[in-house]
Order: sequence, then C-alpha cells, then structure tokens
Amino acid sequence: MGEAKNIFDIFQVILPAFSLSVSLILIHVWFGLNVFERGIIFVDISLAQASFLGSISAFLLGVHNHYIFGVASAILFGLIISALKKENVVLKEAFVGIIYAMASALSILLLSKNPSGNEILRHMLIGNILFVDLKDVAKASLLYISILIISLILRRKNLSGFSREILFFTTFGMVVTSSVSLAGVLLVFSYLIIPTFLAKMIFGEDEKKNLIFGWIFGLVSTTISFILSITFDVPTSPTVISIMSVVTVIFSIIKRR
Repeated sequence: MGEAKNIFDIFQVILPAFSLSVSLILIHVWFGLNVFERGIIFVDISLAQASFLGSISAFLLGVHNHYIFGVASAILFGLIISALKKENVVLKEAFVGIIYAMASALSILLLSKNPSGNEILRHMLIGNILFVDLKDVAKASLLYISILIISLILRRKNLSGFSREILFFTTFGMVVTSSVSLAGVLLVFSYLIIPTFLAKMIFGEDEKKNLIFGWIFGLVSTTISFILSITFDVPTSPTVISIMSVVTVIFSIIKRR
C-alpha cells in the first residue's frame, strides 16, 4: 500500500513536467526544421538568450509582464539577424554568436548586483521542469498549438520577404520566451536542434519523415530520461539533454565510419 502511494505521488509530480515536455517536443521540432531551412542553426539559442535579457530588463524595471518584454527582445534581435540572410553561412553564424555573447554578457551585468542573480541565471540555463504545474502546461500548450496551426496555415500562402520574416520571428519569439521561462535555454535548444539534426542525418531533406522521426525520437528519449532521472535521483533536464546528445553523437560517428 505504501509503495503504491509512493508511485502515485511520483506520478503526480512528473505528470505536469512530462506533459510540458511533450508540448515542447511537438512545437520545437517543427521550429527546428524551419531553423535548419534558414541555415542559421544557432539562431534559437541566441534568441532564447535575447528573450531572457528582455525579461530580466522588465524584472529590474519593476514591470509585471516580463513575457511581453521577452517576446519583443526576441523579435527585435531576430529581425536584426534576418537582415544578414543574404550573407554567407560563416558570417551569419558568427553574427548569431555575437548576439548570443552580447545578450549573455548584458544579462550577467544586469543581475550582478541582484542577491538572487546566480540562481536566476542558473534557472535560465537549465530551468527546473519538475516545478511546473498543470496550469503552466495548459497555458503553454494552448500557445504552442495555436502557433503551430497558424504557422501551418500561413505556410501554404507562400509568404516572402519581410512578411515571412516578421511572421517567423514573432511566432518563434513567443514560443522561445514561454519555453525558456519554463524549461531553460539548454533544454529548449536541445529540443530544437538535436531531433532535427538526427532526422536529417537519416532521412536527408524529406520534411515529413524528419518531422515524424523528430517527434518520435524526442518522445522516446524524454520518456527514458524521466525514468532514469527518477530512478537515480538526478536532474531531469540535463538527463534529457545527455540522452539525446549521446545517442546523436554515437549515431553520427557510426554513420561516418
């Protein structure tokens, strides 16, 4: 009886976190494909950091709604990055790296005098997904589903130029800002890039297969990671990231031999 109660208690704790992870996988694998298509792979982690910078600025200014500042910051930096879309890949990636370094450094400076600065930075980096509740999951899932539907509808209209850029970075900024606040930069980046990278290693440019495989790989990896995290009492997000990245690295080495 006592063991059954313990299992039920554990289930109650992990249910919101696992449900959020499923939502994160569904939306971020989709955006991961779009990021690869644009050829600026690290734009996501840069915009995540830019979003955090906007949220921190709002926090220090005493503004209650941090989310709006985070989204605005992500969109602003995203449009700045998109201005270089005609440059070669090396220059684009270098500029994205500069944006990431700048946003990170400014965030650290802004928090340097805050007593909780180190804890805030740690939460931004790895999050603590086990502390989310079902209300957080419902709000995030509603946002992600809405954005996914809007993106799929507008994708068929073949938007181009500035309209396409503003749509992508607005929706991407909204998703990243929400995700980082709940799960941290590293897990968000991992869900965006790792499943899509592995899918493209296997299926090439077949978008449908890449999307389905990315979802399946993310879900299976996350399920295994949650089990390991609970069994060995280790942090959940780093476990998810480690499982996905180790599998991907091993597969890449084997494939290249």
